[in-house]
Amino acid sequence: MMTYSPHASARRHVSPARDAFDIARQLVDSAVPDLADIAAVEVSDALFDERSALSEAGACQGFRRAAFRAVCGHGSRCAYRIGEVSRIPSGTPYRRTLSDRRPRVIASLPPQAHWLARDPARAPLMHQDGVHSLMVVPLVAHRVVLGLVALYRCNGSSPFGKAELRAAARLAGRVARMLDDVHRDLREQAMGRILQHALLARPPHLTAVEDVRGHVPADGAPGGWFDVIPLPGTRVGLSVGSTGGRGIAAAAVMSQQKARVAALAALDVEPVEALTHSLRPSTVTATPPPVEGPAADRSSAQTHCLYAVYDPVTRRCTAARAGAAGLTVVAPDGDVTSVGPTASDAADGDGYDVAVFDVPPGSLLVLSCAGAPEQRGDASDDQEARNGACTGGDARLPLTGRGAHVLLTARTRAVAPMDIATWELPNDPTAVADARDRTATQLTAWGLPDLSFNTTLVVSELVTNAIRYSTGPIGLRLIRDAALICEVSDNSSAAPRTHIPAPNDQGGRGLIIVAHLARAHGTRYTAPGKIVWAEQAIDVA
Repeated sequence: MMTYSPHASARRHVSPARDAFDIARQLVDSAVPDLADIAAVEVSDALFDERSALSEAGACQGFRRAAFRAVCGHGSRCAYRIGEVSRIPSGTPYRRTLSDRRPRVIASLPPQAHWLARDPARAPLMHQDGVHSLMVVPLVAHRVVLGLVALYRCNGSSPFGKAELRAAARLAGRVARMLDDVHRDLREQAMGRILQHALLARPPHLTAVEDVRGHVPADGAPGGWFDVIPLPGTRVGLSVGSTGGRGIAAAAVMSQQKARVAALAALDVEPVEALTHSLRPSTVTATPPPVEGPAADRSSAQTHCLYAVYDPVTRRCTAARAGAAGLTVVAPDGDVTSVGPTASDAADGDGYDVAVFDVPPGSLLVLSCAGAPEQRGDASDDQEARNGACTGGDARLPLTGRGAHVLLTARTRAVAPMDIATWELPNDPTAVADARDRTATQLTAWGLPDLSFNTTLVVSELVTNAIRYSTGPIGLRLIRDAALICEVSDNSSAAPRTHIPAPNDQGGRGLIIVAHLARAHGTRYTAPGKIVWAEQAIDVA
């Protein structure tokens, strides 16, 4: 008769692993042959499926075979293949152990035991291998059943006893804690992805771009984002990025980074300035909590981001990127151009790449960003992802199956020349009256005479300020879009500020008047100086 050392398996080291199948395999390797002739492990679907991982404790009763091992001469066939869903019938020791979460030993298993008839998958094989003793031990962590281990002894072996049951319980306890790490990691990852998708709002309807499509990898870390940001003057900001880590912590860092880029975009700064300030470590407003368990060594503070601004009036795009991000332009004729170096060239650099280029109307902009460092492939994978999104130059192609890359595609549009009026005015007070006359004439030609009084007043105030505080020519531009936009440009970087004048002040009310007449107004800086703009609603009859 074969004898066993019940403490040998308890002394065996079970190494930490991130995969439930690996953990289960280590369990059966530790149990056979030191503790049993045959060992089988079933694990909960909550260790594989994110939806199941988010279920309430005990709600998921689906199990699948995770590991099986037998000594030579036994177990030539098994009831279920690895990975196959296993049936655990009611009225059997397996089901009773799952229900009460208590280990049980059947020292002597008679061939005619009534419960064997309830389990047609296992019973014939147990008879074939001469199984005469059985132990069933649950894998429980925090009162949640994560799996089940069944240990068998066959003819020629001594029956199980209390010592063996204690040894099996100790081994199962260690394995259950490891499975709980996998379960918590999967649950956190699922919750982080829910938060990620909640933060990725649907792109708004814009003049500058159409057919906007965004994609974040379904099986990647929840640190990826894309954003479409409306900007003054019919322009649009497009951003993609990714941060390291997993779960809620990664989603929290992602939301902060996305919000910082959007906030700086709202200030209308250049893309490179937006990245410089948003990626600065001191701008982090909150530190995510430390991640324990399997996710701990996969977190990373590195952020990859690309931010581009497209102007449908000038048909020009300005882009800046940090890290493993890239921009591809597909022209209307199908010609594909990658803007700047490939993502892999700058993945380890600390600088920011900047590109300024003209974009023909109807072109497809493809912004891509590699996922977290542990998910990224080589440069060919990144280029393949972008090329896949560019195939056929069709933005309607579904952006799925692109690997661990965040993608954002948008087809550019242009403001029609007939909807733009531009004049250059001399830096002279007499130019104010000329600006009012040109504005009134243009609004009449556009069929907007009702806006003439307010608009000429806005133009008068903005042009007067520009003449007073600058030295060169003054630019005046009107744009007819969903709203009427008035822009006045000059060569001074001094921006006007709204303040409340004293009752006896003769001036200082210009911007207050503009603020009352326009629904929005602001200033953006350019290389020559600045542009002061005001936007009025166009009433649709």
